[in-house]
Amino acid sequence: MFRSNTRFNMSVQSKHQILRMAMSIAIGLALATVLIVATSDRPMTSLGYFFFAPLQSISYFNFWMQKAIPLIFTGVAVSIMFSANQFNLGLEGAFLFGGFVGGALTNIYIVPGQPVVGCILGCIIGGLVGAVITLIPAILEKLFNASIMVTSLMMNYICLWYSNYLLFSVFKDPKTSKSTYSWTTSSNEIMVTKVRIGNEKLVIFYSLFVALIIVLIAWFFLYRTKVGFKLRMVGENKHFARYVGVSVSTVAIIAQVIGGFIAGIGGASEIMSLYTNYRWVELTGFGWDGVTMAVFAKNNPRNVPIAALFIAYLRAGAYVMSIKTGIQVDLTKIVEAVIILFLLAEKFLAKTYRKMIIKEAEKERAAKQLAEEGK
Repeated sequence: MFRSNTRFNMSVQSKHQILRMAMSIAIGLALATVLIVATSDRPMTSLGYFFFAPLQSISYFNFWMQKAIPLIFTGVAVSIMFSANQFNLGLEGAFLFGGFVGGALTNIYIVPGQPVVGCILGCIIGGLVGAVITLIPAILEKLFNASIMVTSLMMNYICLWYSNYLLFSVFKDPKTSKSTYSWTTSSNEIMVTKVRIGNEKLVIFYSLFVALIIVLIAWFFLYRTKVGFKLRMVGENKHFARYVGVSVSTVAIIAQVIGGFIAGIGGASEIMSLYTNYRWVELTGFGWDGVTMAVFAKNNPRNVPIAALFIAYLRAGAYVMSIKTGIQVDLTKIVEAVIILFLLAEKFLAKTYRKMIIKEAEKERAAKQLAEEGK
């Protein structure tokens, strides 16, 4: 009887979560439609670009995939940290500095002219750099009770300005204004393959496969290992976890180090996929986007690729719409904010949830009554 009720409760909860997600997205897209119609001189054309541009040409499709890949990396990283109830905001710095050291310096100075080894070693070194960056605020919190929100936020700017200092004073190519030497003799990036289809080229990003492998490993780690179970237990109730003998501080550090490692790999992969030299002089924003992905995915790495593809689709459509019709690309930020607002609102569709529970209970009672009558 207990098992049956457990399955029943989970089923209703899952249906309700799907309904909340669908309604939140519908409200966000409806608002976007209203804003486009109200501000565009060519509303139907603008709507066409916003909703369908990524599917209209191979180049737009490439742009969609390009925007989705870093969101997968940072989304998985934040999901792991949020699962342990850790709010380390240093993923922005981990992503950037991991790209600088792992993607650029590794391929220029450690393994120059060796793209295969450079890709593998670059991802590993980038991940280690990212792990150190998120580890520092975690250690400061453990040793000195320093606010991890503040210290991790400051780490982002330390990484930014230190990387800029190294770029302009040590590693800059004198022939350029703000980039390093190139790590390849060709004009092609080392983590992509381009396949000609008609007059266009489909870009196959190797970083996409790396990201999907990380998604699988992260999901397996969280839901199929003892450490992952402890991590989620700490996230659910750290006092109970401590009571049953789990080292809360150790688990918290592990979650943050893993998150930083994944973000560092993402930064290295991004650099090697899109550029032939390093040129980031501002924060990328992908670390903050990871929070959005984690909210959409409910901290489950398995759901992150879907969330990333959805958000990247909107951003790609908005960008094309902006180029073609002049509508501001920041429109997607409004849509994302509205969707997240409804997802985080606990009372949104709460009455519907109660009605669903009652309806399912009545169905179960009716089925049980029929079974008893049949006997």
